[in-house]
Amino acid sequence: MGIKLLTRLAVAAALIVTTFLAIPAAAQVDDTTSGLAITPLLSEYTLKPGQAQLLELTLRNVTSGDVIAQGFIEDFRADDKTGNPQIITDATKRSPNSIKPFVSGLNDVPIAKGEQKKVNITIKPPDTATPGAYFGIIRYKATPVGGQAPQPGEVALSASVGSIALVTVPGTINEQVQLAGLHVYEAKKEAIFFLKKPNEAGVEVKNLGNGFVKPFGTVEIRDMFGKLVDTYQLNNTNPRANILPDSTREFVNEIKGISKPGRYTMTASVTYGTGGEILVGSKSFWYLPPWLVAIIVVVLVGLIIAAVWAYRRVRRGSKHSYRKR
Repeated sequence: MGIKLLTRLAVAAALIVTTFLAIPAAAQVDDTTSGLAITPLLSEYTLKPGQAQLLELTLRNVTSGDVIAQGFIEDFRADDKTGNPQIITDATKRSPNSIKPFVSGLNDVPIAKGEQKKVNITIKPPDTATPGAYFGIIRYKATPVGGQAPQPGEVALSASVGSIALVTVPGTINEQVQLAGLHVYEAKKEAIFFLKKPNEAGVEVKNLGNGFVKPFGTVEIRDMFGKLVDTYQLNNTNPRANILPDSTREFVNEIKGISKPGRYTMTASVTYGTGGEILVGSKSFWYLPPWLVAIIVVVLVGLIIAAVWAYRRVRRGSKHSYRKR
């Protein structure tokens, strides 16, 4: 009876350990080749209603023949994980933050083989534009001159390149940010209990306002004794990455300094704008290498065996005492 009970408890302990293994979380980025190259990839403007600004783009033909660069202006939304733009392909859906009414001078551009051309596009918010953030992708698709299909080995021309334009119309803009979550990863897998040393931390921030926000701040990792083992600056790029209105973005960074087994705490202090408001969040996680898990299981099993043995001994003693009476 005792052996069967011990076997069941050992299986249960193994299931508990398995439950604490990392949960996979991954993000994909689609990198497609095109017959064109474009610069710049991103432009940011602050324009009052009726104020015009020229956007100078450079297009380069990287195919083996002459092409027509067909121009489009597309709305997009941000991927809520990486912040990467996702073009809205449904023509019936119109983004309230669209820059389509802002853009003029977007024409098809003939470009010879190996040629590079500069294209000027006017961005001008209409007089009726309300304060807030507006954005879109100015996109060019290469089609062969004369409509000839590419020869074997040539670059396919069905893909396109784009330049993102972000426009802020100044005025009364609501800035509101939420610290949506903290995440810890090992080899892109999220968990709370890790058998291997976690190597990345993610801070998820949501923009609840109607303007662009560029959050920044500090992330700290401390061990169970409060000792600082790692720290880094959030969104520490030049320029800092934006979060679009009504969008969420996770900022993932490498973490180091986790060497000893035990409980660790990640604390993020995030601010935005002029830094008047600081959002603070924390998350605890455990690093338990396999050898330590094995020791814990052995100790637990030993305690269970001792408890079963003591229980049976007490029970036998009680029966023996009852018979004597």
